[in-house]
Amino acid sequence: MSRQDQMDPDSTGHLGDARNGRFDISAGDHHQVGKFIEYFGFKEVHGRIWAHLFLSSHQLDAGSLIERLKISKALVSMSISDLMEYDVVQVAGKGERGIVLYKANPEITTVISNVLRQRERRMLSHVAAAVKSLKSMPSESKSVSLAPEKIDELDQMVRTAEACLDGMLQLTEVSFAKWEDFDKEFNR
Repeated sequence: MSRQDQMDPDSTGHLGDARNGRFDISAGDHHQVGKFIEYFGFKEVHGRIWAHLFLSSHQLDAGSLIERLKISKALVSMSISDLMEYDVVQVAGKGERGIVLYKANPEITTVISNVLRQRERRMLSHVAAAVKSLKSMPSESKSVSLAPEKIDELDQMVRTAEACLDGMLQLTEVSFAKWEDFDKEFNR
């Protein structure tokens, strides 16, 4: 078994050789690692692609992902496009014959803030627009009886959620260097 085979998941999803002191990560383990990305609202296939890209010792092309994951070219293409929209996956360059290579974005705070900024902000904007529409609608035109004070309460909830989101996005700009120093010292 070559060093490369020992370091990267093969087509069965296994990584390494336990006899040589390497961890043996099965396809099920890739699925579990991929749940990290699923936690942020992505689909299982997104998580599986991210896990392969993140755990690989080298960048991968779409063909390698198709082979490893046993999924269609169209699904890999759409999934990579989705992941790139949020900067979860990045183009790493070009390989032999000009084939595009991909890598997982290792900056998790950037990934999380991109998801919050793009997807959650958009969702909150839609909810805020719906609440505004409800508030401006004459009560006789509403098909069901709605309590005006509850609409106001919902409006306040949305504004609070927007303020919390803004606060979280500002936190990603804070330097975590001191925590990293502490972690290095603690884990010596």
